[in-house]
Amino acid sequence: MRTVKQILSHTLFPATFLGAFAVALACIARDVDADWVLGSITLGVIIIVATFERIIPEHLTWNESQADVRTDLTHGAISMVLLPPLLEMGLKLLLLDLAIWLSAQAGGSIWPHEWPLLLQMVPAMLISQFAEYWGHRAMHEVPLLWRLHATHHSPGRLYWLNAARFHPLDTSLLFCLGLTPLFILGAGPEVMLLITVWISVHGMFQHCNIRLRLGPLNYIFSMAELHRWHHSLRLEEANSNYGNNILFWDLVFGTVHYPKDREASKHIGLSNLPNFPKTYIAQIISPWQWSRYEKQNSDPAV
Repeated sequence: MRTVKQILSHTLFPATFLGAFAVALACIARDVDADWVLGSITLGVIIIVATFERIIPEHLTWNESQADVRTDLTHGAISMVLLPPLLEMGLKLLLLDLAIWLSAQAGGSIWPHEWPLLLQMVPAMLISQFAEYWGHRAMHEVPLLWRLHATHHSPGRLYWLNAARFHPLDTSLLFCLGLTPLFILGAGPEVMLLITVWISVHGMFQHCNIRLRLGPLNYIFSMAELHRWHHSLRLEEANSNYGNNILFWDLVFGTVHYPKDREASKHIGLSNLPNFPKTYIAQIISPWQWSRYEKQNSDPAV
């Protein structure tokens, strides 16, 4: 049994990731509706991740509710289901004229549509994740932006639904940063679907409570072993591993934190705000209540 669990630790994510891409590519070839494809793949991955969190958990205590499921479900409904299609529609309308102008100036499409679809994913991920890397890093380094991003770092455990815990303004900023250059350059809908599949599958595994051990794949994906350091109580550890879906730009800019002599602690969250609000509405208004929360956490008697 131990050997089986060890094998699963190394193979579950890559097998699921490749399987999701295979399904997406097959559906693209058959011109299946993109929303149906994404919804089906996401549901399948939720079932896989939620199941294996019980079979090979990283920490047993992380499988215990911290009165956070309702809040995380609300975050998921707003930031991961309702917002993305609205933001995508808005970006297309706003950027269409610019994309057409750039294409005209270049004498044709800028995007390499003639490349095989999987090869197009290389520039797509490098370009989109470059923007997201700097947006995410700014969330940690700019105090006003940190007030938005703190919601994502507030839980005391990691499990698959944490991938959805984002303030809507945080979601909107990173979404627009990641996709704007691709829309401007004229990336096709098939590329956009594959990117969305990547983000969906990777995000749930990145935050999952599964004992994943990916070895050298950790230098490609910004996976759970790395991301747990990003949720550390210690700022010098949390201010690292900014890549949301690939580690490439962390490697380029020297922000990788991946100690080989120890594993990330199970104690995570906001060290200076242990009493960060738990409910959805309170988390949404938290950036505008920041001084009050800082005072409450520095003086428990208040």
